[in-house]
Amino acid sequence: MAGRKRLPIGTFGEITVQKIAVRKYRASTRYRDWDGVTRQVSWTAESRAAAAWALKKELTGRMRLGDGADGLSADSPFSDLAAAWLEDMRRDHDLADNTKETYERELRTLVMPTFGNFTVREVTVGRVESFLKTQRAKSYPRAKHSRTILGMVMSFAVRREIVPRNPVKETSRLKKPKHVPKALTPAQIAQIRVAARTWRTEEGRYGPRPDGQIRDLIEVMLGTAIRIGEALALRRCDVDMTADPPRVYITGTIIVSKGKGVFRQSHPKTHESNRVIAVPPFAAEVIRRRLALIARDDEEALLFHSRKGTPLTPNNARRTFRAILASAGMDDMEITPHAFRRTGATLLANEVSIQAAADVLGHTSTSTTKEHYAEPDRSVNPAAAEVLQRLAPDD
Repeated sequence: MAGRKRLPIGTFGEITVQKIAVRKYRASTRYRDWDGVTRQVSWTAESRAAAAWALKKELTGRMRLGDGADGLSADSPFSDLAAAWLEDMRRDHDLADNTKETYERELRTLVMPTFGNFTVREVTVGRVESFLKTQRAKSYPRAKHSRTILGMVMSFAVRREIVPRNPVKETSRLKKPKHVPKALTPAQIAQIRVAARTWRTEEGRYGPRPDGQIRDLIEVMLGTAIRIGEALALRRCDVDMTADPPRVYITGTIIVSKGKGVFRQSHPKTHESNRVIAVPPFAAEVIRRRLALIARDDEEALLFHSRKGTPLTPNNARRTFRAILASAGMDDMEITPHAFRRTGATLLANEVSIQAAADVLGHTSTSTTKEHYAEPDRSVNPAAAEVLQRLAPDD
């Protein structure tokens, strides 16, 4: 005789109700839990109907997709799912601390204001589509980051078998606006240099004089096209002024973390960004000047640092840079230190090759360099004019 048919996981068998005392009934059934074990589940009440109803309510709570370890289900508040995702994300050792902080901040500021009062089941394709269109009306980056964070949370729900599919993946593709990278012109670079050299040097001005670090930082970034965090992370041991030409070794970046404060991370933005860059004479001269100002016996000494010897933060450097531009009446140009990186990329792409630009910038793909950094050269081969001259009139 065949044995009793095994229940599928998350389902129950026939409910039976027995009278066990005066005005006391027990409703019972077999339920196969998410660990694969079939258990007897029962509930008592004062009537048959009440006992059966209470048992069904109990089973409904257990009949959810998921492993059941933390009680998450499709009917759980989205905020509970988000909290579980955050906890899981924080345990990911492959993510940098500042990346984790960025994800947490963007979840809090971009996603939760809209979905915080929904259940997981209520995060539907239609709601997500409407949400992303609203975010896109504000800006493309806002919509892109919102989609990324919400997508990661809902992918987590799919992996936990809380929902069968990720609604974010079903929404319309975000159309990226066309963006043409812009390099600084020689005139703009000259203006910035003058502004950095003369900032807060007026006669009769009170307070400490600038120490010249931002002025020097500008030259190093122009001469290497490195990221601002990479420039601020340069140590004595990262430069070789005896080489011909001199070299800098890009081995780290400056990070600001809520848990750790400001520190030098032992690798750049990506592990693939570790590289060795030859330095032009004008930048090498500045690096020699920086080396002369730091401890000779400390190979870990940073070329750029605060008055207390701690790392300069990228945000503080940017803030000072904005002040320098404002003092020179250049704040309306919307120039950031990242413009030095684009300027270097553009010059290298046009004068050497796009691959050379990608190598210096630390990109694994030239497409990133071309799309985001190198301003295209619109000049047509001048030989075209000689060819077209053949169409000139005879007289």
